[in-house]
Amino acid sequence: MDYDPGAVGVRARRFLPYVLGFSVIAALLGTASAGRDEVTLGAIGHGAAHVHPPIDNRNHLYVLDGWGGIHPVGASPALASTASWPTKDIAYSLALFPDGTGGYVMDGWGGLHPVGGAPTMESGVYWPHWIGAREIVLAPWSSHRAPAGYLLDADGGIHAFGGAPQVTGNSLWPGQGIARGLVLTPNSTPASVMGYTLDGFGGIHPFGGAPFVTANARWTTDVARGLVLTSGRHRLLMQGYTLDYSGGIHPFGGAPAVTPSARWPGQDMADSMVSWTAASAASPGGWVLDRHGEVHAWGSAPRLAASETWPSWDIARGLAGAGSGGGSTERVILDAQPISDGWGAYYNQRDSRWASANVGAATFPVWKIGCLISDLAMVFAHFGFTSITPATIAAHPGWFNGSGAMFNSALNIPGHRTVVMRSPDPAWIRAQVGAGHPVIVGMNLPTGGTHFVTLTGLNGASDYWTNDPWEQNAMHVAFSGDWFDRGPIYEAFAFL
Repeated sequence: MDYDPGAVGVRARRFLPYVLGFSVIAALLGTASAGRDEVTLGAIGHGAAHVHPPIDNRNHLYVLDGWGGIHPVGASPALASTASWPTKDIAYSLALFPDGTGGYVMDGWGGLHPVGGAPTMESGVYWPHWIGAREIVLAPWSSHRAPAGYLLDADGGIHAFGGAPQVTGNSLWPGQGIARGLVLTPNSTPASVMGYTLDGFGGIHPFGGAPFVTANARWTTDVARGLVLTSGRHRLLMQGYTLDYSGGIHPFGGAPAVTPSARWPGQDMADSMVSWTAASAASPGGWVLDRHGEVHAWGSAPRLAASETWPSWDIARGLAGAGSGGGSTERVILDAQPISDGWGAYYNQRDSRWASANVGAATFPVWKIGCLISDLAMVFAHFGFTSITPATIAAHPGWFNGSGAMFNSALNIPGHRTVVMRSPDPAWIRAQVGAGHPVIVGMNLPTGGTHFVTLTGLNGASDYWTNDPWEQNAMHVAFSGDWFDRGPIYEAFAFL
């Protein structure tokens, strides 16, 4: 439902952007001079390109949510967005121009959506059945009048857009989906674009002739979540920090150690990071975004308050400041979601309490094949069997075959009758739900595979209220709408 490495495609020869936050690196490689506000470069096309050092980003800092919302941090002014997905967690990156007044939201398919009056722009890539776009960066010379930048895909591909030149020498990981971050050096120009990509194991990979980094943290599992460059005291060393998923901030290239203001040991909670553009070389700082939307200062950066948070959702999708941005992906395993309503308990197959448990004797975990298991547990709870959870059903040895497929005997709820209907007539389903009977429906998804949800009641003349065991906290949501996990119904179970 999240990653299909076989579907990479390129549409036209224009391309996209994203920046994982960076501070001004004055004269880092000798092409930009310290103390200047702007560097004029050689003419390109019909005009000159200018490097625009980012302004102080403490008042130009924003959180992106997965539905496309853009939320100011601290005293940052509001920014208008042109995109919204009320039933899809599909917005994965936000990047801003160096002046902080606009930029783009990137969706997981590779589309770009203007923010703050930025002009319409296409990325040149499009993956309609693959959430393969990871981050966008805007070039140091970009502006409302001349937007330009790059998109990082899940396999390490870097795609230019807005007239930005193609980059060379970037690392690729075909079919692995392990790319996690992209930064450009702030002295990059249209004639010489340099930068780095970050993989999930902490590897920092130069491209465009950027120097290799030293002493960066490495891991044996997918732990790295963010990368920033910072001003350094050594002209020939590239300095900065990587962020791990538990909130640890790790220096490289001689950068001084810093103290994070939040840690989540052993949890995949840290989402992305931005460095403070006004910090000194001797005392760097910045902010970390967690997956619930809280913003945490690190190093010398001032503490700032997030304007909106989501305590029980993994829905924060990137922290962006003037001249920088951040990207994200949704976690497979979610925080525990112990919610209920008058109909009964809600269970999600990706809930950390049982997501990794195997189904029966199979080697498949509940998070991967447990939608019907979770639906059945919700029906048990509706009828008062509150001790039954997806974990207890998955652990029942006689209810599944060796591949994890459920036998019909598992559908028998004491005191109730179960009706199994193949290719059910829509009128039959509606009559059952209208009579107050829970109905689990199985659907063939447009992208392949199947999914089951529970219909809990009628929602108007042509819709249903639904408990969806895949989407986060999806209790009492509409069946209709632009969901990822909806399709033609091929099977239904009514519980009378």
